[in-house]
Amino acid sequence: MELTNVNVKMMATLWENTYRMMVTDQNNNYLASARLIVSIPFSPEALPEGAPEVEPQLTVLVEDGVMSSDDIIQFETLLSAKIREKFQYEINTLFFFYPSPEDVLSK
Repeated sequence: MELTNVNVKMMATLWENTYRMMVTDQNNNYLASARLIVSIPFSPEALPEGAPEVEPQLTVLVEDGVMSSDDIIQFETLLSAKIREKFQYEINTLFFFYPSPEDVLSK
């Protein structure tokens, strides 16, 4: 499968700063479902003196997907661009997590 574009449908969940995503390819075929967790640090005024500075980040928990391992880099590249666009490029750090392969779970 060659990925040239991804489409993302996102909706809010009942948890604060958590979204549900459905990702499709350029032909509108299902690729993955995922949760997106937005982590925004406290403002410096709310922290004790000397607390370390941290940047906001996005965590993508891929719950299910049909892409092969050969497509993961392209998938993450295209999906990262779409997610950053949805957040108006204010959050640059994204972490992707995937389910364990079935062979690891059945050992």
